[in-house]
Amino acid sequence: MFPDLGEFMDDVAVPALARCASVAPIEYVYQFNPPQLVFLCQLLADVQSVTGNLVEVGCAHGHSTLFFNRYLDGIRFMRKKYFAIDTFAGFVAEDIQYEVARRHKTAEMYDAFQDNSLDAFEASMRKHAVSRVEAIQCDVNAYDLESLGPLCFALLDVDLYRPIKKALPELYAALSPGGVIVVDDCNPMNFYWDGAYQAYREFMQSQGMTPKVVHGKLGLITKA
Repeated sequence: MFPDLGEFMDDVAVPALARCASVAPIEYVYQFNPPQLVFLCQLLADVQSVTGNLVEVGCAHGHSTLFFNRYLDGIRFMRKKYFAIDTFAGFVAEDIQYEVARRHKTAEMYDAFQDNSLDAFEASMRKHAVSRVEAIQCDVNAYDLESLGPLCFALLDVDLYRPIKKALPELYAALSPGGVIVVDDCNPMNFYWDGAYQAYREFMQSQGMTPKVVHGKLGLITKA
């Protein structure tokens, strides 16, 4: 015998619909679009035989860190360290002040990424069995990035002019021949992050190299 319709709706159907309604929609969590992710993965595969470790400077919550390391596991990438460097607390005050005082921005533009912590980042890596990553909590303006060398790959994603200006010479000094540095947000049309392109362009000019930006915002630096 079928149950009473009203009782069925109250006891089964309505709660089930409520549970379905409470399920959050799937969100795209990456700061890179799919072609950019594919391109970065190809770069990672290409540097496997190059001497040195890998570093991601500016990794926020670790979405891209996790993605890239699962990819490295999938292609059986040789055991190298993957340094993940961040404040894990958002932008530092001095970098924001530089943008405001020297680059005509407002402080309110840079209040993102504060809902983060080193503990949460490391817990995410453990949850997904990623063991290659070594997280370093610091302000890159006060950290010797060259000490991480030799490096075969560096992804520099700290967004603002001042830390990128400081980081690039140190990363390049640590980069092995055949290695590559990628500077994210090299889009001069993006008012929020145009400092990244300015710092990248200035570095390339200082080295006598021609800037090369691919996929809309990825500034490339290679060492012969």
